[in-house]
Amino acid sequence: MSSSTDLYSVKPFKTQWRVYVKILKVWKQYLNGVETLEMVVVDEKNQTMHVTLKKEFIKKNENLLEEGASRIFTNFQVAHNGGKFRTSPHVYKILFASTKSVKPAEEMDPRILGFKFVKFSDIHEGKMNPDFLIDAIGQIVSIGDVEILNVGKRQTKRLSMEIRDTENVRLNCVLWGQFAENLESVAQHANDVVIVAVLRFGKLKLYQGVWSVGNCYNCSMVITDPVFPESLAFKERLLKDGLTLTYTHPNQLTIVNSVSVRDDFFLHSPRKTISEIIAASEVVKCVTMATIMSIDTEYGWYYMSCGACSKKVLPHDMDYLKELYPRKTFKKQLWQCKKCNEDVENVYLSFMLTFRVMDNTGETKFLLFDQEAKEVVNQSAAQLTQSVNEIQDPDVLPLALSNICGKTFLFKIAIASSNVVFNSDTYKVISIITQSDVVKEFSEISTPQSTPSIKIEEKAHNALDEKVPLMIMDDDDAEITPTSKRKSNEKLEVIKDTDEYSAAKKKCKDEKTVQTNPSTLPLKTVKTEKPCLRTEISYWNYFVMHLSV
Repeated sequence: MSSSTDLYSVKPFKTQWRVYVKILKVWKQYLNGVETLEMVVVDEKNQTMHVTLKKEFIKKNENLLEEGASRIFTNFQVAHNGGKFRTSPHVYKILFASTKSVKPAEEMDPRILGFKFVKFSDIHEGKMNPDFLIDAIGQIVSIGDVEILNVGKRQTKRLSMEIRDTENVRLNCVLWGQFAENLESVAQHANDVVIVAVLRFGKLKLYQGVWSVGNCYNCSMVITDPVFPESLAFKERLLKDGLTLTYTHPNQLTIVNSVSVRDDFFLHSPRKTISEIIAASEVVKCVTMATIMSIDTEYGWYYMSCGACSKKVLPHDMDYLKELYPRKTFKKQLWQCKKCNEDVENVYLSFMLTFRVMDNTGETKFLLFDQEAKEVVNQSAAQLTQSVNEIQDPDVLPLALSNICGKTFLFKIAIASSNVVFNSDTYKVISIITQSDVVKEFSEISTPQSTPSIKIEEKAHNALDEKVPLMIMDDDDAEITPTSKRKSNEKLEVIKDTDEYSAAKKKCKDEKTVQTNPSTLPLKTVKTEKPCLRTEISYWNYFVMHLSV
């Protein structure tokens, strides 16, 4: 091996080179109808270099070019390494020529893998050249759902996740195709473990001012829980942080500290208003206080889950199955579980609640899955309905769900890459506090966050001084819940003698106050609504309610 040249010294001025390398990655590439075989190799000094074989050299050498194999290359050409998808920082790349040779060699040290892990902070600060593919290692913080998208004329899958490094800097990671499927499978089997993921040859992308990394065609590699020295050292440093990984939902992994839920909300998590959440430009977890305006039932309020793996299942057409298999007896409804890859009978209902929420700065949607939803409803989904089938009329809500509207809770949410990069308007809830005394304490120690909110509070105070009557819904409970105001032209009409004054939601700068005696003014609604079906609370009633407590 003494006669071999290290890769750093290989230059274009000659072809009679001899290098001893290990093959890290092999893939075929089709560019503008031209087929090539691409490789990345590493030498004993852990230096990497890209290799390209033209179509005429593939068949003769393909069997010798296996990933992980050690080889000796001789008599090859050297060319500049350019383009926007460079797998190596080396200035040059190797081109196989007709005079080249490939020979088996003694196995190289297995610890030599050519990794060059980057700091996430360098990515966010714009120090990395996006033309070079990078190696990233991080602990998986959260994993989203696999989405099926139409790209061009075919469908492909996409999965977004968030990873953190040892400095607790977070990075969005978006995987496509088979990479997304493989990682989803890993997440489903995770339970109380620290999952370390390595993305080799990842492509950096800047979208709306936010950096993310993703796989690049067939050259990328995603490795979960690797055992090479760099990953073991990374995992050891993570454990020193005192962080643990709890499995909160089949599609979500969440890092939490070993502290109480109250301390997590009050001391360890940043606070944001809804307007700040919507405007967020980075993946982060935060807490906020918000009032539930309504329950968005576009996707229903529960789904059917497999009794074995808790994944969503789809119902079979039993009439069709009976026609297809007339001699077979079907005792129960069959459900298709893609995770278990079989038809199952044992299923149960799981919550999937989408709340439309608001504070004094804006409104958005919060998504709660089964565990968090149970804390709000204090019942399971099965206790609210006798159905053991898919939902038929999503607008018909059980009373226990309707009664949630108008209540104020503390939410810890995840601003995920799907929100930042793809502008999703729904945020997943990680945990929730429903105790009224804790919510009140949180509200009291919160400082005014913007001038507009102060102006709204002043208007609410003026309204209280003038004793403007509130319209309330009849309720047997001790709590008084303000009624909804929709964004349509529905209004509250104040009638005195033959004159009518309409209280609309539009804001006017030079608005004049009509002096009336509220005790003599009856109230009526223009439109009768179903009790708390998609109930929405107006900003006006929201502040009057809270300031009157």
